[in-house]
Order: sequence, then C-alpha cells, then structure tokens
Amino acid sequence: MTVNDPMKLETSLGDGRRVTLSLPPTEAPWGAGGVGALKVVPATHTGRAQEPPPSPAPPVLPLEVALLGFGA
Repeated sequence: MTVNDPMKLETSLGDGRRVTLSLPPTEAPWGAGGVGALKVVPATHTGRAQEPPPSPAPPVLPLEVALLGFGA
C-alpha cells in the first residue's frame, strides 16, 4: 500500500490487480485528512454466507376487505 497523495490510496491485490481509492477535495471535517486516516483491515470472511430466509408472505385478507378495493 502506498500513499503518495493524501487524497489518494493505491494498493495491489494478491492476484496482481491494482486498486486506487481517492477522495475529492472537500471541506467536510470527516474528509479533511484525506485517505491518510484509513487503515488496512484484514478480511474476516471470504465467500458467501448462507442465504437469508425468505420474507414471510403477507396475511390473506378477508373477502369483505378485499372487495373494498373494488369499490363494492
């Protein structure tokens, strides 16, 4: 990882690809230090996790309520 410009971070991935992260100039307090405040964090997981359970189906409406939608 190299930091030549305080607003730009460059690194090489394990497979040889290069990645560049840059921030535009800003007066926001969180970005005043550029990418210099960022640090490398090792990956905690690789691959995909188990798929989440599907959302529950909406409850079935009684016929009287369903007919209200038709103006009956």
